Amino acid sequence: MPERRVLVVDDDPEILKFYRRVFSDPAEEELDILGAAADPDPVLKVGCRTYSDPKAMVADYRRTFAEGIRQPLCIVDMRMPEQNGLVTAEQMRAIDPDIDILICSAAGDFTPEEIRRRLGGRVFFVRKPFDAGEFSLMVQSLIDYWDDRQELRRKTAFLLSLLDSVSDLVFMKDARGIYMTCNKVFARFAKRTPEQIIGGTDCDFLPPGACRLFLEQDIEVLDTGRSVTHHEWVDHPDGGKCLLETVKSPVYSDKGECVGLIGISRDITNREGAS
Repeated sequence: MPERRVLVVDDDPEILKFYRRVFSDPAEEELDILGAAADPDPVLKVGCRTYSDPKAMVADYRRTFAEGIRQPLCIVDMRMPEQNGLVTAEQMRAIDPDIDILICSAAGDFTPEEIRRRLGGRVFFVRKPFDAGEFSLMVQSLIDYWDDRQELRRKTAFLLSLLDSVSDLVFMKDARGIYMTCNKVFARFAKRTPEQIIGGTDCDFLPPGACRLFLEQDIEVLDTGRSVTHHEWVDHPDGGKCLLETVKSPVYSDKGECVGLIGISRDITNREGAS
């Protein structure tokens, strides 16, 4: 498996040197850039590749992504002479919609709301100067969570052909409520295609009230580690209303950690009418 590397772009060579120290051997010289403490503990045990030119980074990742090599995280400075960080992040997301973006900048050219509107989810922020320990913990958490998402995706890959052969609505979310997969029946009820749903959340296509309700249900599953069953009346794609019985169950990693949930919804309108 190709080595995972965090991709970093910043036009300041001293800051790039700082990143290379953080992502390398803790025995190297003190972390003295951006107010970081001289503490070996924050140093990350993951590689990085640094760039001073955002266009070069985008071109490199486009090439390696086409070869099947994916990376978990891109750290982007916001204000660079060649191309601003938001455009760079948009181009990276166009190549790989699943790459996490960490905006690490002192510039406030764009609000977090504008950045999230243009980039979607999985965007994080650190303002310079920052603490090296807090920075390292954030980056390590993002990488670990990316690993969990990939494991969840691998666990569902062999089921994809089965999902579209059943009449029930089937979906899977990660621990943050992001859809990892769904079958065509679920997408039909949501009036979307699977491609439009995967990578988004309930709030992307449901009214606020329903979004809050489903979020509460998801939290119950993730917090308790137990399956839950709910009933709700929904609009049927062919017109009218139907009663869905939805069972949500936790999904665990090989480490025993809850990394998401799987849901199966069945139309029980006729059963309800018969009773």
